[in-house]
Amino acid sequence: MAEEQQQQSINQAAEQLADAIRESYQALAERGSSAQELNAQLTQNFFNKVLENLRSQVEDTRQMSQQLSDQQQRAAEAGQQLTQESVDAYMGFVNSMFSFYQGSGAQTRRQT
Repeated sequence: MAEEQQQQSINQAAEQLADAIRESYQALAERGSSAQELNAQLTQNFFNKVLENLRSQVEDTRQMSQQLSDQQQRAAEAGQQLTQESVDAYMGFVNSMFSFYQGSGAQTRRQT
């Protein structure tokens, strides 16, 4: 009978040990699963931020390109206007010189 009680105590202790080991593995598995979920969320957040930053940079680059294009267009228009005004001023000068010489020649003919 003492031997039977001792065997029951051993069996009970083995059962408690098995339960403790099972609970430890279960807790470890749950923590591993939680860690995987957290890592998945962190990875997703990281890539979402990267994509958001890339989209923002693309939009900024597009806006800067548009501004540069607008500035180049204004510079070209200003250059054309400056060239036209320079040509007009030069033509006015040439015309005034021609008129002066024509008037001078007509006056010389009248004097002779």
